[in-house]
Amino acid sequence: MQAWLDEHAASGADGGGVAYVADQEAVDGRDSGLVVYPLSNATTSVYLQAVAVGQPDWRVTIEAQPEVTELSPEGVYDLCRELRNVADLCAFLQAKSAEHLMRCREADASS
Repeated sequence: MQAWLDEHAASGADGGGVAYVADQEAVDGRDSGLVVYPLSNATTSVYLQAVAVGQPDWRVTIEAQPEVTELSPEGVYDLCRELRNVADLCAFLQAKSAEHLMRCREADASS
């Protein structure tokens, strides 16, 4: 997962974001693949995660804010840019997951 985040960052598509893989394990002992994207223009947490193991679909979760956020017009534009970067990262991770699953299926079929 970290390699995918590094690839996305190296492409310049992350807009200077600081996404990272959360240090946690799923109940089966495997890495859960939870990606956290801290927002600098809001007090809420945003994270990305695959919908289910073996599925390429990813979703963005935006948690409830602990406090009110008041922004200038420029701050709202900045928040919109951050959310656009989150959406781009989610689409990238979904595409990488689809490619990975296709390669796994091809490898299984050739075995």
